[in-house]
Amino acid sequence: MVGIHSFGALAAVASTFTSVSLASPLTSESAAANGIVKRQNGFFVVHPIEDGGVQPRLNIRDLAGKSENKELWALYILAIKRLQAVDQKEKLSYYQVAGIHGQPWIPWDGVPSWTDDPHWGYCPHNGNLFATWHRPYVMLYEQLLYEHVKAIVGEISDATTKARFQEIAKKFRVPYWDWAQKIPAVAAVSNPLSGYRFHPLQPEDFPVPENFQAPYDHWEQIIHYPDDPSSTNPNDNLTGLHQTLNNNLGFARDGIYKLFTNYLPFNRFSNQGPGSDVNIGNLETVHGSIHDSFRDGHLQFPLTAAFDPIFYLHHANVDRQIAIWQAIYPDTFVEPVRAIRQSTFTLDAFAADPVGATTPLHPFHKNSQGDFWTSDDVRQISTLGYTYPELADTPSNDTLKARVKALYEDTRTRTLTRRQTDAAEKTSRNYNVRVSQPDGFATYLFLGEPGPDPETWRADSVFAGSFSTKFNIIADPDREEIKKNPVNGVVPITSSIVRALDAGMLQDADETAVVEYLKINLKWKIQTTDGKEISPDQVPNFNISIFSHKETVPASAGEFPAILETKEYPDITAV
Repeated sequence: MVGIHSFGALAAVASTFTSVSLASPLTSESAAANGIVKRQNGFFVVHPIEDGGVQPRLNIRDLAGKSENKELWALYILAIKRLQAVDQKEKLSYYQVAGIHGQPWIPWDGVPSWTDDPHWGYCPHNGNLFATWHRPYVMLYEQLLYEHVKAIVGEISDATTKARFQEIAKKFRVPYWDWAQKIPAVAAVSNPLSGYRFHPLQPEDFPVPENFQAPYDHWEQIIHYPDDPSSTNPNDNLTGLHQTLNNNLGFARDGIYKLFTNYLPFNRFSNQGPGSDVNIGNLETVHGSIHDSFRDGHLQFPLTAAFDPIFYLHHANVDRQIAIWQAIYPDTFVEPVRAIRQSTFTLDAFAADPVGATTPLHPFHKNSQGDFWTSDDVRQISTLGYTYPELADTPSNDTLKARVKALYEDTRTRTLTRRQTDAAEKTSRNYNVRVSQPDGFATYLFLGEPGPDPETWRADSVFAGSFSTKFNIIADPDREEIKKNPVNGVVPITSSIVRALDAGMLQDADETAVVEYLKINLKWKIQTTDGKEISPDQVPNFNISIFSHKETVPASAGEFPAILETKEYPDITAV
């Protein structure tokens, strides 16, 4: 099972990597990493890669699949292998860097916890620092990989070949995984992106919270999608993972497109904390649906997610989405608010002082004097040594909007487009589910009756979307502030409605027909952290509602749709 992985881009390029790595002058085994590890005295300064100037982070499909990138792909894979091989006790090891995000709840780079009994990593969730905190985190990972890339190239003996690879290495930046594109078919490939094997597993570093069904403290390697979540030695169910990711595709793509096409203040756009938007949605919820697709695997749990190499591809993509959104809406950014739900290793969620754009992003030092990166510091990615393909040529707003539409607009939803009798312009209507719930639950939506086993819901043919707060760990869940501020999410279901229309289960795209169809067929099921189903009336402060947006259908490629009307449908969820 070690090294087997079905991840989309890897499936397409297994043979490419094999031929590149074996035919190249590069080697994967070396003591060069020791030199990197030894440069740890004092604070570790996280900094952008300066070599090569501003370089694009590439879609992993292009990095792995295009012949012009084959040497860069080989460098990337070999660098990951070396980073993963560094002794787990070293600060700059893959193990220690992954541990920054969640468990094992230990200090990194000398940054202590605010409490003697921490139950969180440094990463903030459910609040205004969620989006910006991950920028220096992925930058740290990128920086360490680049150090290994340079070490690998430095070992090439032939001077001409070394010089060529030194130029190639300057283009190195971590790739991203655009999960809003269709996942290719399952294939097997052996390389470090497939996972990570602990060396050794230290169960005491991974205490499994009460009511978690997955005994991941026994898993000696990264598991993506366990065939038996309760097993101490599961296998990866890659077929199930592939089906779940493809099931997730429609509402995840619709969700990110809705965010791109509508202005929100940054705080409401970026996260699902108190004050998040209840009509458009937020990025953290869409991002969370990808984590949730890796059912009971390491990547699903915030406590262990960063040990899976896919985490960094996922969060490079989330960073890309933020960067594109910022380019479209440049005048809004992190505003100060009280943390409330953002408990971290160094942040007391119930402290009186607000957190904002100048709050330190622990534990990332930006200089040897011990100063930390802040959200203000990472606002512009052009200052951080990287960009993304959609932004590399500094496009106009209209051009960028056209690129977003080409990537994420689902033209099938135009099935729900009609010409109004009293107006010349076309309009469309998209449908959404608004969910509000406390921490510790996942709500799954279906257009039809799913199977009885909660573990199969994500891959069910009638699955329409999800919203999860299942693994949120809150300092004091009974505190009145928490009870009064449940977590909100918006789940677009238009793609699923179009699928029902295509299959003949819905006979007409007219609003009346759609609403009647939803009254009969829309189902929702709730799952707890231990994998069991729970009745909605047993979930405190749970609320679900259905609404639609009537939107313009723009005539030009560089124009986004505009919301003309928001309409609620209380009869659909009346029980």
